[in-house]
Amino acid sequence: MSSRTAVEVIIALTVLFTAAIAAILVMCFSQRRQRLLKKTQDEAKKIVLSAVADANIKATEIINEAEKKIIEKKHEITNLEINLEKKANEVAIQEKNLISKEEVIENRELLSNNKVKEYEKKLEDVISALEVISQISQNEAKEVLFKSVEHKFKKELNSYIKTQQLEATNKAKNLATELIVEAMEKYVVDIVAEKTISYVKLPSNDIKGRIIGKEGRNIKALETFGGVDVIIDDTPNVIIISSFNPIRREIATRALNALINDGRIQPVKIEEQILKQQKEVHEIILETGTKVIEDLGIFDMDLELVKLIGKLKFRTSYGQNALLHSIEVAKISGAIASELGLNTKLAVRSGLLHDIGKAVDFEEIGSHVVLGIDIAQKYREDKIVINSIASHHGDFPREDLIAAIVSIADSISASRPGARNNSVEDFLTRMADIERIATSVEGVQSAYAIQSGRQIRIIVNPEIVEDWQLVGILNDLQELISKEVVIPGEITMTIIRERREVKIIR
Repeated sequence: MSSRTAVEVIIALTVLFTAAIAAILVMCFSQRRQRLLKKTQDEAKKIVLSAVADANIKATEIINEAEKKIIEKKHEITNLEINLEKKANEVAIQEKNLISKEEVIENRELLSNNKVKEYEKKLEDVISALEVISQISQNEAKEVLFKSVEHKFKKELNSYIKTQQLEATNKAKNLATELIVEAMEKYVVDIVAEKTISYVKLPSNDIKGRIIGKEGRNIKALETFGGVDVIIDDTPNVIIISSFNPIRREIATRALNALINDGRIQPVKIEEQILKQQKEVHEIILETGTKVIEDLGIFDMDLELVKLIGKLKFRTSYGQNALLHSIEVAKISGAIASELGLNTKLAVRSGLLHDIGKAVDFEEIGSHVVLGIDIAQKYREDKIVINSIASHHGDFPREDLIAAIVSIADSISASRPGARNNSVEDFLTRMADIERIATSVEGVQSAYAIQSGRQIRIIVNPEIVEDWQLVGILNDLQELISKEVVIPGEITMTIIRERREVKIIR
């Protein structure tokens, strides 16, 4: 029991000792915490006091600045009020002056109205007196006067218009003639009439059978490999090669001539010759295009565009060779541009490429104008060249003088005698249209188109039409014919008014 008691006592003392130590530690931590808290509070007070002091200083500065600006604004407002007061006084003075002027004007207007009324009354009295004397009313007198003045001025106006038109036409004609003649003297081009259909001459009519071949196999091979139609009819010693594609037609024609010279006409040889001639024609195209641009002094053109120019050698339009026409237009355009002081190189380039769409219009869908625009844009040609292509038939508006020059040169090349082949039906249609339009004008008794529609004789009814009205009729006809008929160069109109009196003596 004594040992157990001793252990319990030791445990109790240990617990008491531990509790005492814990109490001491708690007291120490509490004192330290209080010291730290007090220190933190002191520092916070210092920071707050410092911030308050800084804020007071800053607030004072802001207030001083604001007061300074307020004083400045007050001075400005004071000055504005003074200026406004001055302006108000000036406006008041001007208003008084305006009121005085208005009163003066009103008085004058009243006086003028009174005078006008007096004059109107006197005028009415005079008119009444004149009506009694002349025995016609005022309205009738006006009508007579207006008719007299209208007749007089119409006569004088038509005479003046005719004189001015003649002077302008003569001057323009002389100037245009000089320009065109000088241009054409500088650049003379030999014109060769190309045919639309190719003819192959045979050494004898017997060879037609060999060309046809057994069961027509040779002619079928030629049509298949060449992409053309071969026409063999009763015409002696001639075979016709027909195709919408002029390149294919040329290749087939050259191949057939080579086969005839060789004597061996069979499908295998036909295919070989077609391939051989294709290669040769493509070489000719490139060579031709290169020679043309070199002759015209053009050295910066894309190779594919040069080939397209060479293709024009085999293209015709209304019987006129497209390449020779393009060269003509290029040279005439360059000459006219040179005379007018414009860009000659650009004019030559635009003239050469104006019909470039015809190099592909037999292969692609679209007009040669639209195709030409696409080609020029594809090869990044100048916008003036593109506009010249677009506007040379009037499909698009002209944006530059060079475009107008190309259009003029195109007309010169196409409309000169012998440049193009026109059918009899075209002439007859044009002449009938001209006569129909002429006789549709009031006062025209009959009209006759002669010289393929290049001259018109117009006979008017002398009972309806006076001499002074003839110029007006010609102007009306010029406008109507220009709208409805394609003019081949120029049309000369001659109007005839003749009065005859016949009396028979018996």
